[in-house]
Amino acid sequence: MKISFGLKIKHGPWGGGNQFISNIIDYFKGKNVKIINHLDDNDIDIIVLMDPRYNSSSSTFNHFDIDKYLKRINNNAIVVHRINECDERKGTNYVNKNLIDANNFVDHTVFISGWLKNILSKYKEFKNSSIILNGANNKIFNFSNSDKIFKNKIKIVTHHWSTHENKGFEIYSYLDELLNDVKFSDKIDFTFVGNLPKNFKFKNTKYIEPKNGLQLADLIKIHDVYLTASINEPGGNHQNEGLNCGLPILYLNSGCMSEYCKGYGLAYSKDTLKEKIFEIHSQYINLRENLKNYPYNSDFMGRKYEELFENLIDNRNEIIKNRKVQKTNFLSKLLYKFNLS
Repeated sequence: MKISFGLKIKHGPWGGGNQFISNIIDYFKGKNVKIINHLDDNDIDIIVLMDPRYNSSSSTFNHFDIDKYLKRINNNAIVVHRINECDERKGTNYVNKNLIDANNFVDHTVFISGWLKNILSKYKEFKNSSIILNGANNKIFNFSNSDKIFKNKIKIVTHHWSTHENKGFEIYSYLDELLNDVKFSDKIDFTFVGNLPKNFKFKNTKYIEPKNGLQLADLIKIHDVYLTASINEPGGNHQNEGLNCGLPILYLNSGCMSEYCKGYGLAYSKDTLKEKIFEIHSQYINLRENLKNYPYNSDFMGRKYEELFENLIDNRNEIIKNRKVQKTNFLSKLLYKFNLS
């Protein structure tokens, strides 16, 4: 099987799409599968559209490139669109439309959460689709068998690559302010790992520059509780990395978070954050026990994609028979390029 994922891989700390493709490549190592990221070969079985934007620095092809490939080189390839974005995530007003336009060129759609599918289903009926949740690399982010015992303080940690406000900086700033109170700071430590918005500074929080891989995992594991304040998160990886390291999680009931976190931590709001920190302390042993069976790791995710790809190839003839040929022209491509369509 030959699969082309339309994404460049970047080394070092980077965002969620890069973590996904790294984990997929790692999963398929040793299997009878060749992973590429271009459309130069004439024998590709599965094409995965990752990011249809013209101005994407990480994307290697878009839906127009796929359309040309199918019409001119290889009509037997099956096209899968992995959707991991939406306007709601960053307050934009063009992403959903662009995704829907690009989706007209594909045979199957994968959403990284049910929440995301519900958002985009307002614009289109997705007849052939799957929901495959993200998974952290369990060779790196894994459960420590040693029993955690709080030593004087509850050590809370979070990490983010993006500096967008919806990653939760309002909550992180609020927790930083709570630490002004000596009675609170005597019991709580908070560490933030990653990038910060311009001119954003912590007063009482330990700040560490972006880490990845084993460095990040080792850093997470020396803490007790993982905190995410992401708003309208379509899927994310940060919460999975914390959970796979065995840390019960505090999460906002927003976006996909309940799908990934429910049963493995506590939902909170800004008004209840303080009390939930101490409540998670009281439930810690049970939550840690639950985390031994946390499912969303890279092996689980890889198996889901492998099963999907095999099923699509088994049904290739029927899929191609029912495929609708899209009509494209120079004007439609130009309008899409400048978000004018």
